[in-house]
Amino acid sequence: SSFIFRRGATEMTRAVRVRLGRAPRGCARLRAVLLVIVVLAGAVPRTLAMRGAFASAFRSAERTLQEKGLLPPGDDASAPASRGADSDASTTSEGGGVVEADADADDPGTDDDPSLPPAERLFRAATRLLDDRPDSARAQRRAATFLREALELDPNHRAALTALGRAHQAGEGVDVDDALALDLFRRAASLGDPGAHEELGFAHSTGWAGAAEDPARAVLHQYFAAMGGDPRGQMAMGYRHLHGLGTPKSCATAALYYEAPASKLIDVVRDPLAGPTPTVEKTRLTPDTEGGDGGAVRERDVVQYYQYSADMGNADAATAIGRIFAVGAKGLRRDRKRAYRYFAQAAAQGDADAMSQLGHLFANGLGVRANNATAVNLFKTAAEKGSANAQFGLGYMHLAGYGVERDEKKALNYFTKAAEQGSAEAQFHVGAMHAKGVGVKRDYTKAFYNFNLAAHQGHAVALYNLAMMQLAGLGLPASCKNAVVLLKGLAERGPWNRRLEAAHGAYRARSYQRALVKYMKAAETGVEVAQSNAAYVLEGAKDWWEDWGIKGKDADDGDRERRAIHYHRLAADQGNVRSLLRIGDAYYYGNGVGEVDRNKSAAVYLQASQKRSAQAMFNLGTMHEHGLGLPKDLHLAKRYYDMVLSADPKAWVPVKLALWKLRAHRWIDENWTEGANLPGWA
Repeated sequence: SSFIFRRGATEMTRAVRVRLGRAPRGCARLRAVLLVIVVLAGAVPRTLAMRGAFASAFRSAERTLQEKGLLPPGDDASAPASRGADSDASTTSEGGGVVEADADADDPGTDDDPSLPPAERLFRAATRLLDDRPDSARAQRRAATFLREALELDPNHRAALTALGRAHQAGEGVDVDDALALDLFRRAASLGDPGAHEELGFAHSTGWAGAAEDPARAVLHQYFAAMGGDPRGQMAMGYRHLHGLGTPKSCATAALYYEAPASKLIDVVRDPLAGPTPTVEKTRLTPDTEGGDGGAVRERDVVQYYQYSADMGNADAATAIGRIFAVGAKGLRRDRKRAYRYFAQAAAQGDADAMSQLGHLFANGLGVRANNATAVNLFKTAAEKGSANAQFGLGYMHLAGYGVERDEKKALNYFTKAAEQGSAEAQFHVGAMHAKGVGVKRDYTKAFYNFNLAAHQGHAVALYNLAMMQLAGLGLPASCKNAVVLLKGLAERGPWNRRLEAAHGAYRARSYQRALVKYMKAAETGVEVAQSNAAYVLEGAKDWWEDWGIKGKDADDGDRERRAIHYHRLAADQGNVRSLLRIGDAYYYGNGVGEVDRNKSAAVYLQASQKRSAQAMFNLGTMHEHGLGLPKDLHLAKRYYDMVLSADPKAWVPVKLALWKLRAHRWIDENWTEGANLPGWA
C-alpha cells in the first residue's frame, strides 16, 4: 500500500541520514522531478482533451451559422484575411483590427523590403522585437545584438545609435552604462536624429549622466526634437509653452505643438489594421498602492475564469474573451483568428453582440476573408435583436455603400438608434454628419453635442474634433485653454508614452533607479502622473540616492529633497492636491526648500483646502490652534476641524480627538492666566 511505501521510504531516508549525516540532495531532486512528471502526465491529456472539445464546438458553431446563412459556406468563412476589391469597408473610425505578431520575429529579414540596406533591416528587426515583446529579457538581448550589428555595418545609422543608447540607459539587453548612452545620444544628435535630441534635452534638464544642467540647452534640444517630428519633443515643447517653463507662455503655441502628436494618434486609430485606440496605463504611486500587484493578479484570474467558461460553452464569456483576443489586452496577445472562433461560438447560441463583432471582422477583413455581404447579414440579424454595435455597423455600411446601396438617410437613422443606446462610434458619426452636412443640414451645435457624448467615453477622434472646434470657435465660443487640455490628453495616450508603463514595471521589480529615470523622462513631456511618481520615488530614495545620484556621481540628501519638491511643484501646477500638501509640508519642516517658512506653508495648505483637501483643512486648524504661521484663533481652528468632516466623513475619529483637545486648550487659556498655576500644581 501507499502507506507502507511511504513508511519504507522514510526508514530508508533515515538510514541514509544516519550513515551520511544528511539526506542526499539527489533524492529530493529526484522526488521533485517525479512529481512534475506525474502532474504533467495527468494535465497534458486533459489539456489536449479540452482543446479538442473546443475545436469540435467551434466547428459545430460554424456549421450552425452557415446553415442559417450568416456565414459563407465551405472554407470561405475562416480563410486568411485578403483585402481585395471587396474589402474596402472599415466600420470603425478608431480601427477594429489588430496585427498579429510575426511567427519568426527573431529573423532580421522578416517582412522587410529586400532592397533595404542590411543595417536598416537589422534596425527594423530590433524595433519589432521590442514592440512585440517589450518585457522579454531575451527579446531585449536579441534586439541589442541586432543594433550592434547594424552599427557595425553602418556606424552612422542615427536611429540605431539612439536605440542602443536607450538600451544602455535602461539596462535592457545590455549593461547599464550612462556615460556610453550619453555618448551615443550625442553622436546620433550630431547626425540629426530627433529622438537623440529629446534624450539630450532630458539630460541637460536634469543633469543626468554628468551632463551640464542647463535649461537653455535643454529647451534647444527639445526644440530640435519637436521640429524633427519626435512626439515626445513636441509634447515637451507644448508643455513648456503652456506653463512658461523656459519659454514664453503661449496657449496658441502650446496648441500647435500638442496638435502634432494628437494628429499622429488619430492617424493610428483610423487604421482598421492598426488595432484599437492605444492606451497607456497611468498608475499613480501612493502609500496606499505600495507593495503589491494584487489588482493585476486578480485581473489575470478573472480572465482565466472567463476563458475557461467560454471553453465550456458560455456565450457571454465567449464574447468577452473574443473581445480581449481581438484587441490584445489583459495579458493575452492579439489573435484575431481565436477572436473569430469565440465570436462564432457565441453567435451560434444567438448572442447579438457576438454577431455584430463577427460583422465587423468580415467588414474589415480582420482574421477572416473580407466579405461585405456576410457583414451586412450579420449586422441585420444582430440589429433585429437590438444590438447597438450592429446598428452602428449597418449605418456605416449604408453611409459608405459597402454591401448595400449608399443611403445617407438610412445611415443617419441607424447611427441615431445606436447613439441613443450609448454607442460612442455612433455618437461620433452622428456628430460628423452634422458637422459636414451629410444627409442632414449642417449644424455645429448638434455636432459639438454628439462629439461631446462620444468624447466622454474616451473616443479619440471625437476628442480631436472637439479640440479643433474649440480652437476655431465652431458651435461654441473659442477656447484655446480647453482645446489644449484635450490635445494634451490625446498626445499622452500615444504609444510613444509607453515609458510610463515601463517605469511602473521597473518600480514593481524594485529597480528604483531605472524607474526613476523613466518617470523623470516622462515628466519632461508634461505627464502629471509621471511628475508625482518621480517625486514619490525620490522621497523614498534616501537609502540609495547618495550612492547613485542623478548626475552620475555622489549627491547629497538635500539634492534629493530639492528634486522631489521640484517635481511636486510641476504636478501641483497641474492640479495634484497631494503634491500641494507635500510642498506645504516641505515649507513647514524646511525639507528641500532651504529654511522653515510656516507662512508659506500656511499659504500652500490654504490653496489645497480650496481644492477640498481634508488633510490641508486639518493642518490649517492645527496651525490656527497653536499660532504656527497663522494668527492664533481657536474659533477659526474649530471651523477648519468642522470642515474636515464635510470633506471626508471617514476622518471622524481624528477630528473628534482634535476637537476635544481644542476644548481643553480653550479651557486652559481661559482659566490659566499669565503667572497663575493650576490648582495642585507647584
